[in-house]
Amino acid sequence: MSIKDILVNHLIDDPTDMESYWRDAVGLIQSEAIDKGIEFDGYFKEKWEDAAGTIFNFNEYYFDDEERRKLYVYLSALYDEEIMIHLKDAYQVASLPELTELHVKGVVDELIKGGTRF
Repeated sequence: MSIKDILVNHLIDDPTDMESYWRDAVGLIQSEAIDKGIEFDGYFKEKWEDAAGTIFNFNEYYFDDEERRKLYVYLSALYDEEIMIHLKDAYQVASLPELTELHVKGVVDELIKGGTRF
């Protein structure tokens, strides 16, 4: 089942809970980006892997912050076309305006200006 199919099913199951939908959408896209090996701050990943022994702990704690998770997903979308397609699908499924690269860059800039860092 594709990410888009999962998101469609999520909205069919509960079309009123957009907060849960976005949390799940970002989580699914984040998992895909992690599986692809996309990273923007290798130092922290290496540090956590050495300390924790597994990437699972890195993902669990490093991405505990929702803003950091969102920054990772939106930056990944700028870096990788497939991730951008998943993010666009998430917007489309939610009946939001078409997502553009300019909008993604704006979200990234806003998160960074707000103090979100890796």
